[in-house]
Amino acid sequence: MGEELKNSIKAKLYDFAYTPFMSSYVISWILFNHKYLLVYFGTSMLDHKLLYLGECHVEFLFPLYFALIYVFVYPAIGLVFYYVTLWYNKKSMKIKQQIEDETPITQEQAREIRREHYKLADERDQALEKLKESQKEHTQALANTLKPLQEQIESYYSTQKVSDELIQKLEAENESLKKSLENLPAITAERDELKEKFGNIKRVDLKTRTVSDAFSETDITKEEDVIVEDDRTKVLRYFYEGNYKTTTETTAIDQIVNFTKLARPKIKLIYDQLLSERILNKSDRGYVSITDSGNKMLVELFDHE
Repeated sequence: MGEELKNSIKAKLYDFAYTPFMSSYVISWILFNHKYLLVYFGTSMLDHKLLYLGECHVEFLFPLYFALIYVFVYPAIGLVFYYVTLWYNKKSMKIKQQIEDETPITQEQAREIRREHYKLADERDQALEKLKESQKEHTQALANTLKPLQEQIESYYSTQKVSDELIQKLEAENESLKKSLENLPAITAERDELKEKFGNIKRVDLKTRTVSDAFSETDITKEEDVIVEDDRTKVLRYFYEGNYKTTTETTAIDQIVNFTKLARPKIKLIYDQLLSERILNKSDRGYVSITDSGNKMLVELFDHE
């Protein structure tokens, strides 16, 4: 406890001693009241000290004034002094520089400067050479590093080019197939027309035969007198001769199967083809009817018989 109190007092005294205002006040108080201190600490008799102390007057205001001047006025004066000092130093340096600039250098100094210049130039050239070599090495290293990547990119572009050519070829073939599919109904119609014409010619030949010709041609069988129709014509004949009315798809296919005696899968394929050729029409409710163009084609195909 005593040690802590002692340390605390020392700390307070230290702060007091190093405070500008308090330290200046204490010093000025001692200066203005030194006689009082001399009497107090002197070796005279006590009654003489008391008598003299009664005659002394302790000063408090003058030390306070001195401390305030030291704290507030003296720093301002110090700033002015510091500014003037720096200004004189600056002027001195300027005058010195002017004198040195006007004073010619000696021949020895000139030679020393030239030697230093040549030395710096050599060092610069060596540094540039090293920089060029380093740059060349880095460029070569970068080229070696990028070479595999460049080869991969070129390979990719080659593969992409082949793929593009293949795609273009497939697109051309696709367009050709589309055109073929677009021309398929016309080709089918032309084929049916040729079959129809061939049937008409065959029937005309049969009608123009004479009885004697029929008996003279012993190699002709009864099958030659029969007109052979393909499956599509049989289905179309059903729509022409079967008094077809609008009905559902299933009912229509059943009726065609009963009329033609053909297999149902084959009938379904021909039926779908007629729908795609707009000869038949299927409504949203699933009812199948013959279109106007389909009726016209049926009349042109079978009305002459």
